[in-house]
Amino acid sequence: MRIGLIAKSALLGSLLCTDAYAELRPNTPPGGNFALENWSITVPVDSTGGVTGKPLTIYPAKLSGPNGYSNRPYFYTEADGAMTMWAPLNGATTGGSAHPRSELREMIDPSSNAVNWDSFGTAILDAQLKIMQVPQKDGTVIVGQVHGYGSAPLVLVYYKYDFATQTGKVITKLQGTPVQGPPYWHYTILSDVKLGQTFTYQIKVSRNGSDPAVAAVSANNGTPATLVMDPSWDNETFYFKAGSYLHTYGDSSTDGALVKFYRLATSHPADGLYITTNAALPNAKANVLYSTQLSFRGGMGGGTWSLVSGHPPAGLTLNRDGSITGTPAASAVSSQPNDFMVRVTDANGSTYSKKFSIVVGS
Repeated sequence: MRIGLIAKSALLGSLLCTDAYAELRPNTPPGGNFALENWSITVPVDSTGGVTGKPLTIYPAKLSGPNGYSNRPYFYTEADGAMTMWAPLNGATTGGSAHPRSELREMIDPSSNAVNWDSFGTAILDAQLKIMQVPQKDGTVIVGQVHGYGSAPLVLVYYKYDFATQTGKVITKLQGTPVQGPPYWHYTILSDVKLGQTFTYQIKVSRNGSDPAVAAVSANNGTPATLVMDPSWDNETFYFKAGSYLHTYGDSSTDGALVKFYRLATSHPADGLYITTNAALPNAKANVLYSTQLSFRGGMGGGTWSLVSGHPPAGLTLNRDGSITGTPAASAVSSQPNDFMVRVTDANGSTYSKKFSIVVGS
C-alpha cells in the first residue's frame, strides 16, 4: 500500500470555503432539508429517553421527509437550518463501542444494513459543517467515516481542538488493512479551524480499471491525503457515516460534541455518470421569471433529478427533468450565492451529486 499527502496552505484552504447563503428551512426536521432516504440515525438515548439502555436507531422510512424524525437536542434542525447532532459524554452507547454518538449511517438499501458498496466502483461523500462544541477531555469528535461491514473503518475524519491555542485541525486516519490496529496513518488535512468555523470535507473511494483502489480524503478542496488500498480490502464492503461521534466518554450530560451540517451528499456513479453544468448557475432577479437547465453525461437509461441538501432560492423549484424554474421571491435577494446540492440518478440507480449556486438580485 502507498500513502501520501501534499499539504496546501491553510490560507488557500480557507479561501476555497466561503460561507454562502444556504436555503435551509429552520421549521422542518432534518429530513425536510436533506435527502435522508438512504440514511439511518443512531442517537445517544434509549427508547425511554434515558442513557442506560440500547441507543435508538431510526431507519429511513421514519427519518426522511419533512415529517421525519427529530429529537432535540440529539438530532434536530437549528435556527439557521443546519442538521444538528449532539453527543454527550454520558450518552447511551452501542454494543460495538463505549463512545456515544449521534451519527448517520448510509443505507444503500433502506430495508437492509447488509447491502453496501465495494471498492470496485466509485463512492463519494461530500459534507459542509461546523464544530460548535468538543469534549473538554480530549477536544476530539469524529465527523465522517468509511466503515467496513464487519471490518475496521477504512477512513476516519475527525476534528481535534487545542484548548491552549483555541483552534483545531481536521485530521484523517487511513487504515491499512481490514483488521483494527496497525498499520494506519494520520494526516492533517486542514489547520487553524476554530469552533464555529465552516469547512468542507470529501471522502472518495475509487478504482481505475485493474489498478488497486484508492481512498482519498480532502478538506476545503485541498490536496487529498491518499491511501492505495491493500488487496485485503477487495473482499470487503463499505458504508459512509457522518455526525458527532465521540472519542471518549464520561458522566457529564453537558460536556460532549455538537456538530452542525449544512451540506451532506453521497455519490455512487457508474458508466461515466457525471453532472456537466457549471456550479455557478445564471443569476436571477426577484419577481422575474427564471429558468435554467441542468445537464449530465453518461449513466444508463436517462436521469432523474432531486435535491440532496438545501433548496433553490425561495420561489424556484428543481424539477425531475433537471430544469430549475419559477419566480424568485423578494426574500431570496442576497449578495451571497444561494447554495444547494442536487443529485441525478440513472435507470440503474447510479447517482452523482453536485453543489450549485444562484445569486438573486433585486
